[in-house]
Amino acid sequence: MAFIELDQLSKSYATDAGQVTALSETVLQVEEGSFLGVMGPSGSGKSTLLTLLGGLAEPTSGRMLIDDIDVYALGDEKRADFRREYIGFVFQAYNLIPYLTAIENVMLPLAVTRFSAVRQAELATGALNRVGLGHRIDHLPNQLSGGEQERVAIARALVNHPPLILADEPTGSLDSVTSTEIMNLFTQLNRDGQTIIMVTHNTGIEHYFNRIVELKDGAIATDTTLKSEPVAAVG
Repeated sequence: MAFIELDQLSKSYATDAGQVTALSETVLQVEEGSFLGVMGPSGSGKSTLLTLLGGLAEPTSGRMLIDDIDVYALGDEKRADFRREYIGFVFQAYNLIPYLTAIENVMLPLAVTRFSAVRQAELATGALNRVGLGHRIDHLPNQLSGGEQERVAIARALVNHPPLILADEPTGSLDSVTSTEIMNLFTQLNRDGQTIIMVTHNTGIEHYFNRIVELKDGAIATDTTLKSEPVAAVG
């Protein structure tokens, strides 16, 4: 069975102009260890798809199974627990707390765990080392470059060791050199067994993915496998 399975998943919104369908009866299976790029023009349904994959909004119809868990059959509290355990989010705007250091930002997802403060710091330091920022742990976001802030955001997403990373335009505000560095980092994480789904407008990074799904008008227009998916499991 696929790690992620969308079964006729749809999402509609009520507007003053009437009902708008953002995602329509989407059927999609994603294997563990995939590096999936989701592309398409503005308004094609990319953000809606990522929101639903993250368990952040109720679909209008259909089901979504992750690791054989029917995510939207869970109650709100159990779904929040599921998100903490299964999903790491990486945002284009970084979403770092400006008055917290890099290590303190990375520790945020651990605040609701039972880990001691020492253990939380160890895990956060390990995540920052993994993204090459072990030497910047005490720096505030405004003391870091855009690429470094993105790495902090990635470390924060990784700190709980979630099986799935969802990334929303992580290179959108970066220059080409820094974008390459960040995509190389994602590639290494994927080679280590991390499942990654990334929404992007950037056609220049297509070659990093092992599969690309293109959305148009809320539906999958094309689904292209580019290369074999890694078989290593996340430790």
